[in-house]
Amino acid sequence: MKSKILYILALPLFLIACNSNNCKTDKTIEFTDSYGKELKLEDTPQRVISCSPAITEVMFALHEEKKLVGRTSFCVYPPEVENVPIIGGLMDPSLEVMIQLKPDLVMASTHFKKETAHRIEQLGMPFAWLLSQESIGGAGDLILNIGKLIGEEEKADSLWNYIQSDIANTINKLPATNEKPTVYYAVGYGKGGDFTAGGDTFISELINKAGGINIAQDVNGWNYNLETLMQQDPDIILIEPSMKNAFCQHEHYKELSAVKNNRVYAVDHHMVQLNGPRINQALRTFAEIFYPEVKF
Repeated sequence: MKSKILYILALPLFLIACNSNNCKTDKTIEFTDSYGKELKLEDTPQRVISCSPAITEVMFALHEEKKLVGRTSFCVYPPEVENVPIIGGLMDPSLEVMIQLKPDLVMASTHFKKETAHRIEQLGMPFAWLLSQESIGGAGDLILNIGKLIGEEEKADSLWNYIQSDIANTINKLPATNEKPTVYYAVGYGKGGDFTAGGDTFISELINKAGGINIAQDVNGWNYNLETLMQQDPDIILIEPSMKNAFCQHEHYKELSAVKNNRVYAVDHHMVQLNGPRINQALRTFAEIFYPEVKF
């Protein structure tokens, strides 16, 4: 229920009252996707398959979930998504299931295989790549592009304006201080290597805008070094809930100051690692952790 309320607040009431039957007429939609492929839809899509968790979240945030006829098993938010049929995983969707769902638009993002996309098009299903840039603005591009593809540009504009306004409100409440906490976002650790959000990722931008200092700011990509982590010894560590206890008990990481000072915080990785309509909530969550004395 909370997720629905948050989404409802994101849109003016007159837009929420609208639906595809009484607020618009079908129209031809022309679109150029992230790979420069031109797509022409003769009518506004009414049956959409999402091959990306971020795309699925945008559809719900726009209150257009009624158009979703398929989603991947990785599309888990909001809880109401359970009512949408599963087509398979991010890497291995079932083309047979997709055909049975008779979509008039299939949308995909990062991690989707190009050969699968090519096969979808061969089978006559309109397909669009929507790749988010590694920046907060990338979330806006995704929202606005989906709005254009499904004929809901006004809703998309309204949602993105709300998100930007909410981000600005959070930033404006940050204390004026030079004592910013140093932060490490743990994506992976242990024998498989250490992984974090480098300076060229939108998560790094979120950390910095929320009033923290990303210790991996000078690194590109996601690979990190245990020795460097120990040397940097960040004030705060952010990690997904399922990893927190094991991380804190590990023979290496338990020596970090953040672990000793009980400043390792579990954060919802579905919210943080998807560059989509909850990016403002991710930034506010970071700010609340960095500055618990401030009411955001």
